[in-house]
Amino acid sequence: MIESKAYGEVLQIRMCRYPDFPPATWVCAYLVDGLLVDSGPAHTAQELTAFLKDKIVKKVVNTHFHEDHISANKLLQDAYGVEIFAHALAIDKINRPAELYPYQEEVWGYPVPSLVKPLADILETEKYRFEVIATPGHDLDHVCLFERSQGWLFTGDLYVTTRPTASRPMFDMPQILEDLKKIRALNPRIMFPAPTHVVLDPADKLDRTIDYLEDVGARVAELHSRGMDTEQIRQEIFGDEGIIAEMTQQQFSSLNIVKSFLEKYER
Repeated sequence: MIESKAYGEVLQIRMCRYPDFPPATWVCAYLVDGLLVDSGPAHTAQELTAFLKDKIVKKVVNTHFHEDHISANKLLQDAYGVEIFAHALAIDKINRPAELYPYQEEVWGYPVPSLVKPLADILETEKYRFEVIATPGHDLDHVCLFERSQGWLFTGDLYVTTRPTASRPMFDMPQILEDLKKIRALNPRIMFPAPTHVVLDPADKLDRTIDYLEDVGARVAELHSRGMDTEQIRQEIFGDEGIIAEMTQQQFSSLNIVKSFLEKYER
């Protein structure tokens, strides 16, 4: 299923396999001046390709290699001859997709390898100039795109919510905190995240997210200094795990947030 909404010159394209799936399973791509930011999951790849038939798409940027952001690449390349760009660290991963967990296959599906070129520091369209901002906390190949003259910030999966309570094992939460501070310093006027709705005037939400993660990190350190183990710290800060941990075989869990902060302190 695809839904779209225009925000000035930026077209948001929301995608999900089934309309009644939870909000967290929806993924957004954005089309502006011939540039498509991310191409969504495999289960909506054909629908997205058809949706873009009467629109101008010249370039695609994958904010990172995860399957819910790259899986229409090949169809778009074959149908419209688009150039596709991603961080250099993402290219081999896009060309050789990793094995997925059952929940990933069910919700988003397997990507097909595509021909991807490395991103430079600047990506230009006919009218706009996008700065490529390295934000490696979500994954080492993750980038955001910033159009300074318009104040547009495309954040991929960096920003999800002001109070994240679950993460995957590879997320580096202290680095995500630094990444959020980096994009906050850009003073964006509008933020276009992949997993959530467009955020108008994002300063307050970014500030609240930064404050929240700083508090979580400080609490993890303090409880660790009192001799609590990882599970005790998780229970003290977050309480019982949400259903998402069970659904994703513990891939998304509050325990992973605690472990990530503890790794920093142990280093």
